[in-house]
Amino acid sequence: MNQAPASLADLRRRLDAIDDRLLDQLMERARAMEDVRAAKAAEEGNSPRLARPGRELAILRRLVTRIQGPLPPGLVVRLWRDIMTSFTRLQGAFSVVVLDAAKDERAKPPAQLMGFARRHYGQATPLLAASSPAQLIARLDDGRAQLGLLPTPEDAPDLNWWRNLAPGGLQVLARLPIDGRETQPGAFVVGRQNFEESGADRGLLAVAPDIEASRAKLVRMLTDAGLAPVGIIAESSVGGRPIFLIVNESYVAPGDARLAHLAEAGLRTSVAGGYGVPLDLALDQPLKGVPA
Repeated sequence: MNQAPASLADLRRRLDAIDDRLLDQLMERARAMEDVRAAKAAEEGNSPRLARPGRELAILRRLVTRIQGPLPPGLVVRLWRDIMTSFTRLQGAFSVVVLDAAKDERAKPPAQLMGFARRHYGQATPLLAASSPAQLIARLDDGRAQLGLLPTPEDAPDLNWWRNLAPGGLQVLARLPIDGRETQPGAFVVGRQNFEESGADRGLLAVAPDIEASRAKLVRMLTDAGLAPVGIIAESSVGGRPIFLIVNESYVAPGDARLAHLAEAGLRTSVAGGYGVPLDLALDQPLKGVPA
């Protein structure tokens, strides 16, 4: 005998029970975050690192791979981003400073940075506006914000904010949107903390040649040193000498022996941070700025 389908009332009671279990799990996670806050205070002192972009992306990658059935991956990403950001604020004051592109017409695309920030950090996270990259960096230095959002150098080539990146100082920590593509307009998350790997990451290197070197020669020298450059995304000059921002296929840590080898060859190379590969990266599409 065929079993009669559940009534709508029965299905609604089932959904209510699921909602109750979800809430119970969230409350348990919140209690666990109290333990995390205490552990951070014990291990990191009075200024713990609240935001962990690398770990957050690693968590999302793991969760997305576990999805079965009709649950949309985008919904999982949005839900867990809100959960993680909310729990970050439970650990201490957390705000993000964003370059207000409306006040700096050189920053393009002008309307997206605040949108990227709000979508990634949620509606409740305080977002501060900075009228220039210098003011944004000052907000990080004075503690008013813990992270900053700046346009990727490809999207705002005249700003040259990336020349402030330095090991042990300002670093790129992530690229937004995390569920986008590297080939679309985006934003870099910056902060004065060490880059944390997510398991699939790009490295950013600032290269200042002390020798005459075309872009093609630059890429060849980096490759010969054992690196895997996939794009030159910015070029500027300091003291009359060129400087380039280069994306490497994987993250390169400060102190990597290959950097010393490059310095001996005439390429002063410093680590500028990195970013996790977006969740739905189209691997067959090249990065903008890849030399022909």
